[in-house]
Amino acid sequence: MAITEINNEQGIRQFSVYVNIRSSSMPHIRLQKRIKGLETKAEAMRKERTLIKELSSKVAEREGHGLTWRMIIQRWAETVSEEGYQYKTYNPATIKDHVSMMHTWTKDWLDRPASQITRGEGRQVLDSILNEDRSKSFQKKAKNTINMIYNWAIEERFIRGVHNSPVHGLRIIIKEDKRPEILKKDEIRKLLFEAKAQNHLWYHIWAVALLSGMRNGELYALKWGDIDFDNRMITVQRAYNRRFNTFKSTKAGYWRSVPISDELKTVLLELKSNYKDDFVLPRISIWKIGQQAKVLKEFCKSIGLPEIKFHTLRACFATQLIGSGIEPVKVMKICGWKDLKTMAYYLRLTGIDERGATEGLRFLPRGEINVSLVNFA
Repeated sequence: MAITEINNEQGIRQFSVYVNIRSSSMPHIRLQKRIKGLETKAEAMRKERTLIKELSSKVAEREGHGLTWRMIIQRWAETVSEEGYQYKTYNPATIKDHVSMMHTWTKDWLDRPASQITRGEGRQVLDSILNEDRSKSFQKKAKNTINMIYNWAIEERFIRGVHNSPVHGLRIIIKEDKRPEILKKDEIRKLLFEAKAQNHLWYHIWAVALLSGMRNGELYALKWGDIDFDNRMITVQRAYNRRFNTFKSTKAGYWRSVPISDELKTVLLELKSNYKDDFVLPRISIWKIGQQAKVLKEFCKSIGLPEIKFHTLRACFATQLIGSGIEPVKVMKICGWKDLKTMAYYLRLTGIDERGATEGLRFLPRGEINVSLVNFA
């Protein structure tokens, strides 16, 4: 608060009043106001008292609405990160993922009082996720995260006067299940042929991905010490975590072995002669920052192939193995899948379970049949 004495353009003495009120319990709530052109200091002091009362009342009113959604998210993250938090242990990466998801998908809520967010706005968030072609599981994850943080805030009395989150009870809508783009054998050959012919920087990376089925982070973390040329086997035992710029265990949490085919051996020997490094594949800067999908999509488009994602190279590997008659259980071990659900997804992509299933249907008449016209009138 301040009363300032000034001289106007005509040289007449005047006073101005400035009042600034901030909530002590909710620092994001702040109101300020200035009045100029007051003729006497006494009048300025009266205006100051009036403003203090007026703004304090408005701050108190806003405090009654509670914390903003941004502050709720922040307090939840700080609380569950504390050592000894008694209810549930969260991995730091999981906490970061939850916060990032909320900042992305509920960004319109962030600076609003959490208690004023409506059920209709909850449906808008789920609809926006659906419109971005995200899966049912992603919708469910976003909904569960909102419920988890909002209900925590209700229990901790950071949100008052509300009993359920804005997405409580809302149904998850399933969008039409589209078959993902995946390359056929001749398209895979075209991809690698064109990449090699153009001496593309990513040729060896794509080739190893297609011939080993390794995940993106596993490819980036692959070292020559993991390659056993004598027994023709790759040991996949680590993956690169871009978020934390560290190496960790594989997604499944255990090591696995990938056989080295003749073609994969050829590619690996080319790499060994070209790159003098502990790592097998070249250290491309845009790969480290997660731009591998963009590069692949642009190259596929340029040569007239479906614009696939980088992870689709792994799907191509798996479906080609299954389609060539390799036992699904072996493919499952090579790819490092924990459950049959993932395996069933790739079986569905290849159609191998259905192939030939209808051959036993013998409905059509056999031999020569004399057909005579019959009057059905």
